[in-house]
Amino acid sequence: MAAAASVCVTGAGGFIASWLVKLLLSRGQYVVRGTVRDPGASKNAHLKELERAGERLQLLQADLLDYSSVASAIAGCEGVFHVACPVPSGRSSNPEVEVIGPAVVGTTNVLKACYEAKVKRVVVVSSVSAVFSNPNWPKDKVFDEDSWSDEDYCRKNEVMQLSLSKAMMLLVQITT
Repeated sequence: MAAAASVCVTGAGGFIASWLVKLLLSRGQYVVRGTVRDPGASKNAHLKELERAGERLQLLQADLLDYSSVASAIAGCEGVFHVACPVPSGRSSNPEVEVIGPAVVGTTNVLKACYEAKVKRVVVVSSVSAVFSNPNWPKDKVFDEDSWSDEDYCRKNEVMQLSLSKAMMLLVQITT
């Protein structure tokens, strides 16, 4: 029997990431390193209760803005799922500082750590927000890899900060 592959899931305590952790554990072929802000926090208890979590889940403290903590979590992993993204509880008074900047820096740190650790596969999770806010996109054309939320439109109209941060995260991935 082959050794279990190690994979990292950033933001493991979040809604989508926790379902991904559950899926990976259920397969029985992965050791999952989940990054969270505080591994001992009660809000992460649901992860520790997942089937196979006792033997195959490691919750690691990581701050995506701190490269060394990201690199430490990713070291030795064959795959990384970058799910974490700053999401404000309401409209941010300074989205560049509170949402967009951290999303870009965090994604850059994850991709740099993956490159340096020679990770075989990286999945950057995004949302329709990255492509949806573009008033110039033809109404009859399907959204694809050429359709991105328009940065100027998002800024000018204060369209969801998430739209802009998700688009900027993916642009980091493409240009890195």
